[in-house]
Order: sequence, then C-alpha cells, then structure tokens
Amino acid sequence: MDKSFNTLMTDFLGKIDLGLLFKVAIELMLFVIVLNVINKLINKVFVKIILRMKDLETKKQYNTLRLVSMSVADTILILFFGTNILQDLGIDMKPILATAGVLGIAVGFGAQRFVQDVIAGLNILLTGQIRVGDVVKVQGVAGTVERVTLTMVVLRSYEGCVHYIRNGLIDIITNQTRDFSFAVLDVTVAYKEDIAHVMEVLKETGDELKATPDFEEKILDDIEILGLDSFLDSSILVKCRIKTYPQFQWEVKRKFNLMIKEKFDKLGIEIPFPQLVVTKAE
Repeated sequence: MDKSFNTLMTDFLGKIDLGLLFKVAIELMLFVIVLNVINKLINKVFVKIILRMKDLETKKQYNTLRLVSMSVADTILILFFGTNILQDLGIDMKPILATAGVLGIAVGFGAQRFVQDVIAGLNILLTGQIRVGDVVKVQGVAGTVERVTLTMVVLRSYEGCVHYIRNGLIDIITNQTRDFSFAVLDVTVAYKEDIAHVMEVLKETGDELKATPDFEEKILDDIEILGLDSFLDSSILVKCRIKTYPQFQWEVKRKFNLMIKEKFDKLGIEIPFPQLVVTKAE
C-alpha cells in the first residue's frame, strides 16, 4: 500500500512543471504588489486633493470618486492578471471568448439591466447627486451613503440596516445634506398665549443658540420666524427654521427644543397637551 502511494505521488510530482508553478507564483505576487501600489497611489492622490479643499461638499465628491476609482482599478487588474495566468496554465482563451460571445448574445436582454445600472451610475457620479457620507432618501429608503459604485448605492439606515439599491431603479433622490440644511421647528402654544410675545421669545432663543460655542460653527444664519402656521385642536402652531451646515439640522433642532422648553417653563408659556372635551347630554 505504501509503495503504491509513494509511486503515485512520485508520478504526480514528476508531471508537475516546477517552472510553470514558479512563473504563476511570480505573477500572483506581482498582481498583489501592483494592486496595493495602484490603490495606495489613487488613495494618496485623492487624499492630497481632499486636504486642499475647504468646502465640505467638494470633499464628499472627491472621496466618492476615490472609492469608485479604486474599485474600477481593482476590476481591470483582476481581469488582466487572471487572463494571463489562465493562458500560462495552458487554458486556451479563444474558445472561452468565443463561448462568451455566444452567451453574450443569448443573455443580451438580461445585460440591458446591467447597462442601465452603469449609465445611471455614471450620471449620479458625474452630477454629484449622491456622495459618500450624505444622508439621502432613495426609492423610499432613508440612510447614510456608505458606498457608491457604477451599479449600486449602499445605504445604512438609522437602525443599522444596510440597503443595496440598483442605480437603474433610482428615479428620485432626496439629498438631505447637500450644500446646507434647515432645522424646521414646529412650536405649539396654548390659545391664550400672546403670539407676538411667543415669536419674540423664539427669536431670542434662536439668537442664544447661535451664540452658543458648540453651535456657532454649525448654524449659517439667524432663525427665521415664519409665523402662525395653523390652528390645531388644542393649540396654535408657530413655525420657524434655522439654516445649518449639512447634517447638523437634527442636532440643532434637538438643542433648540430643549432650550425652548426650559424658556417657556421659566416664562410661564403653556405648551398644551391634547385635550378632549366631553359633554354629557341631559
């Protein structure tokens, strides 16, 4: 048994072309080296460009292009080295390419979806509709953009769920963090309150928030008091808004709500809760 096994192993090793294995190993090593060098070079170039940019929106755009460029470079290198290694191993690529051509015709209709995704992806990237780090709503799904490729957009929701959306399916994109944002504030007070006084308090609170050290760099303009917006069942709604840098609107809104609650409590301005009046029939 041992002699037969040794004989088989000897025959097997004797058929192995050590020179070919060495050549393939060198090509694999070269592939890894080139891949790392290209990725580091792309990353270095874009990082230098991003560091020179002062505008946050421009930084997002270049960071997105950086990731896409690395992905495209990886794909080209894999195809190039993969084809060379297969040829070195004695695999004739002509029949494979011919078969691929026949299959390409057969699946031509299916490939239309891929082409649609790529064309839509190029349009999204070139026009800067979505950048890595943006908070967007796409196809009814909201989240932070983690990755943008030529074929899909990857979003992570507030709950941590990851959504993969084909570019070809995207009709409407709502970007909540492009150029600037608004913290929209709906303040309700009792009907008995003096609305002019309430709006004056809102203006003072907005000015105080803007002067706060933690928020002076996040707020772009003074608070806008839009006025009495609607009459609700048990309260009056006063609408206002604060212009902020992208992605800070939610933080500003939470801070303003806290400040206005404390200010109203101090001044005795009533924030009513829903009430229901029941009349008993005699």
